[in-house]
Amino acid sequence: MPNPKSTNTYQPGLSAELVKKKYAVSKVVKLASNENPLGPSLNAINAARQEILSLNRYPDGKCSDLIEEIRVYHKKYKLKTKNIIIGNGSNEILELIGRTFLAKNDEVIISKHAFLVYKMISNSMRAKIVEVNINKKNDASFMTINLDSIKDSISSKTKVIFIANPSNPTGTIIDSKKLKEFLKSIPKKIIVVIDEAYIEYACYRGHKSALDLIKDFKNIIITRSFSKIYAIAGSRVGYGISQTDIIQKLNSMRQPFNVNQIAQIMAIKSLKDKKFLRDSLEINKTCYEYITKELDKDSIKYIDSYTNFITIYFGIDASVIFEGLLKKGIILRPLKNYGLPNYLRVTIGTMNECKLFIKNLRILLKRTR
Repeated sequence: MPNPKSTNTYQPGLSAELVKKKYAVSKVVKLASNENPLGPSLNAINAARQEILSLNRYPDGKCSDLIEEIRVYHKKYKLKTKNIIIGNGSNEILELIGRTFLAKNDEVIISKHAFLVYKMISNSMRAKIVEVNINKKNDASFMTINLDSIKDSISSKTKVIFIANPSNPTGTIIDSKKLKEFLKSIPKKIIVVIDEAYIEYACYRGHKSALDLIKDFKNIIITRSFSKIYAIAGSRVGYGISQTDIIQKLNSMRQPFNVNQIAQIMAIKSLKDKKFLRDSLEINKTCYEYITKELDKDSIKYIDSYTNFITIYFGIDASVIFEGLLKKGIILRPLKNYGLPNYLRVTIGTMNECKLFIKNLRILLKRTR
């Protein structure tokens, strides 16, 4: 059994209701959990309303229609339905990977400041976590995953490597050519998990998904989420793509009926709604440019992001800024648990939300300086 004391605890963003009660504010702007501010596709919402009438029935345990829709959506990669697995959020896929490929004393390599769920999964299997340093200059705005450090840390006990691309919480990305060279250079028995929860935002800026590497490498698993760009975080649905033998092993560990029918139909309709995707990406781009332009005006450092969030450096314990904004009803994400106590992560919201954030941040910084 895992030792609960050794397991890192994931701290979700504060809820709007909690902030309203604690700080006596009437309106809350939540910019903490990297949610799409547009809300779900209207097509997905309407489909969910219809599906409610069938809640007396079990969902499709194989998620067959959703898997087929994902295959069609990624048709240029020539995937088969057997290359795809559906999870209760991409977090379930990550957990299935741990349960399938990790045992006590196996080694797992992750980057410093990586998504905390990787540590939780590794600890739950009593695997040893090997945390490697990132690429970092003498500049708070530069922070990228160091593939050379990961390669140098590989041992005979290494079983799994977790790489978020783009990375959370920094928002940085690894070039697809560098990722391919890295995969060529490491032992093929090691499972490499490429977490692409935010990849749609990066592709909009000209970067490539690792899906193109599936045909060349038998040891990679790519995970995707419907919680970010597709705005159905509350439905809990994500997927994984890999070689058929790996997917078969993961499915053998998967609980039956793990994804409810409403989540499945919403995911299908979301993938079909190309206009919603374009609108979401364009609003994110416009608001990202606004926030970074305003931060530049005030000489506030931030990490260039390929996602729907920006990680900002304050040069002081950022909890002061975090608490100050909470009192104004604005929720950001503190990053102390990630080893970044001087940073806060802000989700890119609507333009009105972004303007409210910048306005209150400026007022607060004047008081603290």
